[in-house]
Amino acid sequence: MIKLTTTGRGHLVRSVFLALLNLFLTNGKAVAAESTPPSTKLVASVLGDVFQIKIATDANSPKAAYGSCFVVDTTGVLATNFHVVAYALHDPKKYHLYLIDGDKSIPAEVVAIDAVNDLALVQVDRTFSRTVKFAHVLPDGGDKIYSIGWPEDLNKSVSEGNFNGLMQAGPYRKIQMSIPLNPGMSGGPTINEAGEVIGVNVSLRADSQSLAFAIPYEQLKNLLHEKRQILSRPEDHTQFDEVMRAQLERVQDEITANILKDSDATLQIGGWSVFKPAKIVKCWHSQESGPRDQTQVVTEQCYLSGSMPIKRDLDAGTFRLRYQTIENRTLSSWQFIRQLNEELEDQPFSIAEKVEKFTTSLRCRQLDLTNPKNVDLRAHYCVNSFLPYAESYNLEFELVANSSQQKALLVSGSFLGFSAHNAMSILRTIVNSVAMERK
Repeated sequence: MIKLTTTGRGHLVRSVFLALLNLFLTNGKAVAAESTPPSTKLVASVLGDVFQIKIATDANSPKAAYGSCFVVDTTGVLATNFHVVAYALHDPKKYHLYLIDGDKSIPAEVVAIDAVNDLALVQVDRTFSRTVKFAHVLPDGGDKIYSIGWPEDLNKSVSEGNFNGLMQAGPYRKIQMSIPLNPGMSGGPTINEAGEVIGVNVSLRADSQSLAFAIPYEQLKNLLHEKRQILSRPEDHTQFDEVMRAQLERVQDEITANILKDSDATLQIGGWSVFKPAKIVKCWHSQESGPRDQTQVVTEQCYLSGSMPIKRDLDAGTFRLRYQTIENRTLSSWQFIRQLNEELEDQPFSIAEKVEKFTTSLRCRQLDLTNPKNVDLRAHYCVNSFLPYAESYNLEFELVANSSQQKALLVSGSFLGFSAHNAMSILRTIVNSVAMERK
């Protein structure tokens, strides 16, 4: 606001003039900053380093899957996502990789993977005149960034957005960004305004408009220093399985260690105390009354916000936990027990639907037990294993404890891609922790 003064006409004119001059200069600077475009030449210079990659039964067949990739070594090495090339790795007799360069489909082979970080390197029999440049540091929060790739199998495109920092969940580290990232752009580069790679496009949150993620460039640089060997030929399938087995073992060992390191952490919920690995999970809390206010239901759902892709619709190295207490207000004992049984029936075992021809059939067991704190529990759990990695299991479980005061605790969860030892160690920790709160 311009403040006028009445101490003299000359002073008034001078004050107005200076105020207007200051306003003009300030606005001029703002307009100049806003009208300065990003270095489109630097961003455009990266476009020639980005290609489409397809997975198909042969070079002339339609795509079974597709994604993006970019040059990281002039000798013919390109980077992409592991999930983009997973078809060809798991079924190399049927599916093959091809780099699309104009009208040409150039055969490609996978030569290194980091499935934990959803990265892969592919090799083609051609050379490139240049590679992308890597950034030395990540941008500041709010800085402009750009993602490049083939959205929905259309033209090569550049999406503009903002850098929102790093997200860490157990062994998983990702760039969070506000950017419209569409299917087909996976595996393409995320770059800063200098045209330097800061990450690899990986995913868009399904229920959002532009909440997207990328793998930080450090993980890709680490993969570039690892030994390369062809993993996508039928005769090399054993080597691929060995690499996957080692990475799966490493990630679930790290997650288990993080969980059990926190074994004294407890959640107080609805009059119960139970173990909750608070440091590596995100949780949601809700409270509601049951029908006709006959019960009070408190729920806390927790999950690890990251996973290791195995193949399409099958992840490992992740878990979720659901804690729920039900307090009886007006029901008789038998009515309350019936409602508990209905609650259990409403929680189907989701791993029963995973993934045909890749996991064994479910084996289920139910048992009654008393934990070290003299709490009686009923446990129901089901297990299946990954066919190529028999020592890795999916475990899904439900625990029910019902006190004499008619306060029930239900704990359910799933652990995907864990060894039997690690999964049962976590489950045992949860079982042994269940106790009624002391008044």
